[in-house]
Amino acid sequence: MFVLNTHRTYKQPVAVTTYDENGREQTGKFTATFKVLPHDQARESGDARLLDLVLVDVEDIQVADESGQPLTGDALLDALKNDPAASSALIASYNDSIVKKNRSKTF
Repeated sequence: MFVLNTHRTYKQPVAVTTYDENGREQTGKFTATFKVLPHDQARESGDARLLDLVLVDVEDIQVADESGQPLTGDALLDALKNDPAASSALIASYNDSIVKKNRSKTF
């Protein structure tokens, strides 16, 4: 029998692309830990609030504050949620992780 944990968290790779001041692409990957959000809450949240509800932690990414020191904890998560490229990549990764493997396969 399959047992479904509706309060699960899981790690998911996130690919993000930004552009430097010369217009060149800078691509990187990091790992995010997400928690599953019940479907009724996800519908109500919208993209802007989604990351506040599902993003638990990140690994393998560094974001510096104004003095050049690496951010940690909630400050790091807030910086990623506030960056347009990073937040779009995080939302895409979360949505793909929920939908991609659970699509019905037609032959």
